[in-house]
Amino acid sequence: MAGTPETYRFGEFTLDAGDHRLLRSGTEVDLRPKAFETLLCLIAHQGHTVRKDELIEAVWPGTFVTDAVLTHCIAEVRQALQDNARSPRYVRTLPKVGYRFTAAVERQAGGAAPERVPGPFLRAVPEAPLSSSIAVLPFANLSADPGNEFFCDGLSEELINGLTRVPELRVVAHSSSFSFKGRDTDVREIGRQLGVGFVLEGSVRKSGDRLRISAQLIDAAGGFHVWCEQYDRTLSDVFALQDDISRSVLTALKVQLLKGPRQPVVRPSTGSSEAYVLYLQGRSFWHRRFAGQLRKAMACFEQATQLDPGFAPAYAGLADSFGSLGIWAFTPARDSLPHALAFARRAVELDPMLAEGHASTGLLRMFYHWDWAAAEHELARAIELNPGSALTHLWAGHYLSSVGRFDEAIAEVLHAQALDPVSPIAGANVGWTYYLAGRQDRAIDTLESVVERFPGNPMVLLYLGLAYAEVGRFQDAARRLAAASLESGGVPWAAESLGMVHALAGNHELARQLLEASLDRMRSSYVPSSGIACIHLGLGDDEALFEWLERCVEERDVLLPWLKVMPAFDRVRHDPRFQALLTKIGLA
Repeated sequence: MAGTPETYRFGEFTLDAGDHRLLRSGTEVDLRPKAFETLLCLIAHQGHTVRKDELIEAVWPGTFVTDAVLTHCIAEVRQALQDNARSPRYVRTLPKVGYRFTAAVERQAGGAAPERVPGPFLRAVPEAPLSSSIAVLPFANLSADPGNEFFCDGLSEELINGLTRVPELRVVAHSSSFSFKGRDTDVREIGRQLGVGFVLEGSVRKSGDRLRISAQLIDAAGGFHVWCEQYDRTLSDVFALQDDISRSVLTALKVQLLKGPRQPVVRPSTGSSEAYVLYLQGRSFWHRRFAGQLRKAMACFEQATQLDPGFAPAYAGLADSFGSLGIWAFTPARDSLPHALAFARRAVELDPMLAEGHASTGLLRMFYHWDWAAAEHELARAIELNPGSALTHLWAGHYLSSVGRFDEAIAEVLHAQALDPVSPIAGANVGWTYYLAGRQDRAIDTLESVVERFPGNPMVLLYLGLAYAEVGRFQDAARRLAAASLESGGVPWAAESLGMVHALAGNHELARQLLEASLDRMRSSYVPSSGIACIHLGLGDDEALFEWLERCVEERDVLLPWLKVMPAFDRVRHDPRFQALLTKIGLA
């Protein structure tokens, strides 16, 4: 094993198997030979559970070794990686079973290029060392009015969005940074969980138009302050204030500012303070992603555009809100996605440098217009403008999966997860991408690890149920899909996927009951036609299946972009009718 010529990269670490060296940001880390071999064995099986007896046999072949010796080696590995057994970034313990290496890993063999494929999106994204990585925590609300909470959150998010435009800096995404909101977590623990060298935190006291903001940059390893400042400004100065904070952070981190003529890190986007506050409130609602919250977000964004018709980010917010309603099948695609695309176009017209507008346009070109070349162009442009956006890299992964470029797709979603390490959305979509690529073991292991941390997330449960079904574990699939159909009032497709799984398992009577229930529900609320098609797919009723798929084409059903690659359709993939459908959506 020690002679394996492979090199592995994960987080800020590089493990050279040939030279028996572990490096952290280029500096060698001491690790005894057996602890090194233990780590190498776990990394070589990344994402999979390695039983204790398997580890012992691999590291101490033919020798009697107690569990205590292995436990000591694991403790050495964790110490070398600065990992924590209670909230591990790298090595997870499965009590009485074994261990699993959970972080994303790039493999390099025999001096060849890493396994990650630098497609048209990732080429613009350099690796940032730990010394150039930061998490911006939600600023605390010290105002008398608890309603100012959304303003504090929005201020923090705007700082994140501004800093992600700096290519030399790795900035943890909103959902991971905000997972620590309201938790009394030591900053060193936050740094370990998010894999960052620095944490920016602060507080906001808002009284009418007056702002008092305190900001502190903290070294996550040592817990000491690197920089702090207090600002007394008016609300009309909020963009200049955010730019001052961002530039102070970059100076403290010795990160190169944006190239070319001096540009603000955080750009002014509106002259209306009232419109800006409404925009921040809308983004706060949008992050919650459920239909009722999305409609609240839309109301805020709409009011913001009325106050300032030239406010490009507010139009991008409207595009994202209408887009989320349609792409997640809360409403029919034909009712919401044309509006979303119109708002995205308006955002780009007003501000061609607005990455969010290009990203939304690219996603909608894919899901509604099936214009694959335009989708790739717009998503690539969005990443060029904002290379640190985890969400855009996730959307790029969706595009690449749909067209069957799986190595690039996996690289994109893993990069998104590295930027958003404790987000259930990022983790779920890594699993979804593995599922689409036909790598079901990796999909299941990935999704199960996300379920451990977020047991009630309906998206994760839906994807996990589909992956279990693909390997014939119908009982496990049904359990996960039943839970997904109950959580948060039921995620779209969960009940219909459950019907498909029962049909595949031979429970045709129960499947038909679920089919009738879905058809009955369709009379009073929106049920995607693709869901009904999936139940007929499980039942083997191909005539009905293709009737419903044709209906999907007419309705611009948002499952269609996955049709070419979704493993559930493998049985009918060579049917001429299926190929004709792919031609209609530009994927033949």
